[in-house]
Amino acid sequence: MLYETGDYEFRRVSNSDVEDMLTWKYDGIYSFFDNDSFQGKINYIKSFPLDENAYSIYKKDNSLVGNCNFYFNDKVTFSIQMRPSLTSQGKGKEFLEAFLLFAKEKYNLNKIGLSVLKFNERAIRLYNNLNFKVTGEFVGKTVKGDMEFISMEKEL
Repeated sequence: MLYETGDYEFRRVSNSDVEDMLTWKYDGIYSFFDNDSFQGKINYIKSFPLDENAYSIYKKDNSLVGNCNFYFNDKVTFSIQMRPSLTSQGKGKEFLEAFLLFAKEKYNLNKIGLSVLKFNERAIRLYNNLNFKVTGEFVGKTVKGDMEFISMEKEL
């Protein structure tokens, strides 16, 4: 199934997408998000093709530029990842706006939330620019031990 939003296409995750995603490595402090950094993350990425709420994000030129997942618990939250070579180039706002439009259209959402690691200042800046509001802070478990997170939400 393919969904188009602006210059982006949201597709079911294929096994070749997973192979590509598992090579993604980030610079500096963002290496925390490397997709091959520990077995739990590798297994998580490998589970994407079986998850009906996981999507590969492509540009119209057929290049894989990211992925996203939706989680339906007491509230709808998401995770999103952009290909490392595309980060820090001012493309995040357009990328996230396309995702939010897709979320609203596909799932008929009026609100969506996320949790972001407190050290991830560039993501927090982007979320603030797109009018996400801080709803709380908490300490959560990660592969590198307990870390501080910020919870945010946005009306769609």
